[in-house]
Amino acid sequence: MTAQDSAAKRTAALDAHLQDRLAHGFRLETRSGVQAVISRRHPLYFILRWLARGRAEQRLVVSVDENGVIDSLSAEPIRW
Repeated sequence: MTAQDSAAKRTAALDAHLQDRLAHGFRLETRSGVQAVISRRHPLYFILRWLARGRAEQRLVVSVDENGVIDSLSAEPIRW
């Protein structure tokens, strides 16, 4: 497998995963070839933002390794 094939496989795996997450209410913040940051706001975001910051928004860093395996980690909240 060449480097281009590996990169194409990783990009395709990330594309498929992101399409699934976007269908479940997440929005795409940033994206590179093998990594993306996605987020989903709670329906009561504007209230929880002041009362319970940790529950107002869910942010994830999604990455794909060289084997095409997706990994999601919690991202830092946006600092205002």
